[in-house]
Amino acid sequence: MALSETIHHLIEHYGALGVGLGGGIEGESAVVIGGAMAREGLINPWSAALAAFIGAWISCQLFFLVGRSQRDHRMVHRITEKPLFARALRMIDRHPRLFCFGFRFIYGFRVMGPIAISMSHVRARDFAWLQMLSAAIWGPGLVLLGYSFGKVIVEVVKMLLTPAHALIAAALTILVLLGWLQWRRRRAARTVDPERANG
Repeated sequence: MALSETIHHLIEHYGALGVGLGGGIEGESAVVIGGAMAREGLINPWSAALAAFIGAWISCQLFFLVGRSQRDHRMVHRITEKPLFARALRMIDRHPRLFCFGFRFIYGFRVMGPIAISMSHVRARDFAWLQMLSAAIWGPGLVLLGYSFGKVIVEVVKMLLTPAHALIAAALTILVLLGWLQWRRRRAARTVDPERANG
């Protein structure tokens, strides 16, 4: 079953609970779809916003606890071996509170961010309240986005549920992703690491 179809059915069958679970497991698209379905009257928008906030906060707390208590776990090792992980640690060293608040808004850091923070000097209490504030903006904000553009999003999701449109959407997504990755590589090649420059 396609990811978009899975998210759609999760929210359709479980309502606000599905928004919370989808937001915690999958991320942005589940919450935006939840907002779109709230626009259609299928979910209470206030319940969807609350569920998105709770799901986002709890999932990141769990990632943090896993990182702090299970450092030798295979899943944690796979994350810490990624090149982006070292960048996350540098960002935490420079701006710990800002990173705790903003990691969920940076692409690629939603899971990696809490685990990187768990291996730093940041206290669990500080992380909890900072990312709670972040989740309170992220969750309701994405629900509002989905609610505002709900009609368009619902139509797109319905199209994605058909095999032909799903293949077209997948092909377009891959092309866009490849273009974006190529752009990031070229940008990274032109950017000198400040630490190397200072060294």
